[in-house]
Amino acid sequence: MSVQDILKDKAIDAQRVYDYLSNLLGIETKLPVTFIVDTNTEAELKKNYLKENPFPHVIAFALAKLRKAGVNKLFMEEKVLQTPLIAAILSLCAELATEIGELRGDSFNNDKIYTDIAYSGMQAIRLYMANTRDKKFGKVRLASAIRVDNAINGSFYKYKTKDDRYISFHVYYQSQQKKLVEELGLKKPSEKFTLMSTKRDIKYLKSVVKELNSYELEERSFKCGACACVLRDREEWEKTEVGNAVKNMPLIRFNDYDKSKLDFGKDLSRGPLTGIKVLDLTHIIAGPAASRILAEYGADILMVRRGTYMDQEQAMLELDGWAGKDSIQLDFNKLEDLARMKELIKEAHIITCSYQNGCFDKFGLSLSEIRKLNPNIIYSNLMCFSDTVWKDRPGWAPLAEDITGLSVRNGSKENPVNLNGVPLDYIPGMVLAMGTLMAIRDNLKDGRITDVTTSLTRGAMLLHEATDFCSEKKEPSNNTSIQYEGIDNAFKTSRIYVDTKAIGSVGFPSPDVYHTKYNKTINNMTFSDSNKDFKTNK
Repeated sequence: MSVQDILKDKAIDAQRVYDYLSNLLGIETKLPVTFIVDTNTEAELKKNYLKENPFPHVIAFALAKLRKAGVNKLFMEEKVLQTPLIAAILSLCAELATEIGELRGDSFNNDKIYTDIAYSGMQAIRLYMANTRDKKFGKVRLASAIRVDNAINGSFYKYKTKDDRYISFHVYYQSQQKKLVEELGLKKPSEKFTLMSTKRDIKYLKSVVKELNSYELEERSFKCGACACVLRDREEWEKTEVGNAVKNMPLIRFNDYDKSKLDFGKDLSRGPLTGIKVLDLTHIIAGPAASRILAEYGADILMVRRGTYMDQEQAMLELDGWAGKDSIQLDFNKLEDLARMKELIKEAHIITCSYQNGCFDKFGLSLSEIRKLNPNIIYSNLMCFSDTVWKDRPGWAPLAEDITGLSVRNGSKENPVNLNGVPLDYIPGMVLAMGTLMAIRDNLKDGRITDVTTSLTRGAMLLHEATDFCSEKKEPSNNTSIQYEGIDNAFKTSRIYVDTKAIGSVGFPSPDVYHTKYNKTINNMTFSDSNKDFKTNK
């Protein structure tokens, strides 16, 4: 198939998924949506995977290899339809932003929403494509890259167990990796598993894992505070207690409280979410991806961290997720910092959270305690295993792919293959953003106060469901259209540079949606560190 035919098929599937989700969630479409199939994007994106590489020496080649593979797949057929799903979700987020703007007093005159298919696919590989010119940060990011890329990383390596199953380990913090190494009794310190020793470490881990049974190893990994999963196909996953529960859950769960219309003010200068204060308790990729969408449409995002940006262990994975945000450094072990956190909770309109369930309870920051501080908060929560018997277990995007059958569906039982980039971070994050926008819309309409919940594994099931739906080849509705040439004002470059107060100029991968009314989102994408308050209060 030609590149144009491949992109066209993805665009038609995006139309189908758009119909599927808008019907499923009852989202009213306010503006016409056009999915763009432009083959000129191939040359632009492919020439840029080698350019503006922030890493020195051998790691630059490792990143270029990831970029090349990721970009090339944007122009190939997909067994699991991640690109159409991303295009549909972000188009619906634009529709919800339109409705919120209308409810807050904006008017629309022949406005449209354009979504580029190739750029939609790129949203799942944003962590590879981002760039910074700050040399100090390059060193920090380099250290992070080396630490994550090792033989215990389930994104790349699967190990055969004694009972002829495959298992993948997922430990993206050093503390988790240390727990797993100790639990397995490995004869090598945790910090010695590095990129440079990967070949030797794979051989060693194979010899250890082949003596252990799969499900016992899975349980031991979770119980020690790390995580690992037995690779399952979809049928096997859905037969488990957890898988069956996740399958039968709504894509977004809303839990309503008393009604109370929130006061967001009248200013719309940054977009439809101007003046909406979001306290961001998220980390790594999925949670920050959700709050980043809110930032794009003008929300005031204050991200809470124990240390500065340079101090983040996973700085490499977090760069893209800081776009559009300010951060405040708070250590909840310090009484004065915890008190400041509680004051911010009282003032916020929304809290976004993606940490392990219950991790803030010891500080008096459980959901029930948060609601005592602020009964009118909209609480948006992203978990791994939803509200199941595994709700308190940790989990990461590649684990969600492996345990729900997506890796098998994308490859085979004998050769499971992870998806392009980290769609099981970005897609659930985008779903949470969509749910949060729905909650804001409903509060403007009738004062609804709600919790918003989704999960990585529920996002994985959505990928299955969307791929199944598109396989039926139903004719798309007239709510969307396809265009075969680009537009003048967007989709011309793979990166957009913004100045930040944290690490200078940063190149963020370009968005896939161009909203003719809200077309200044780049102005909302700067970020800064060491703040004391919401920017709205300055």
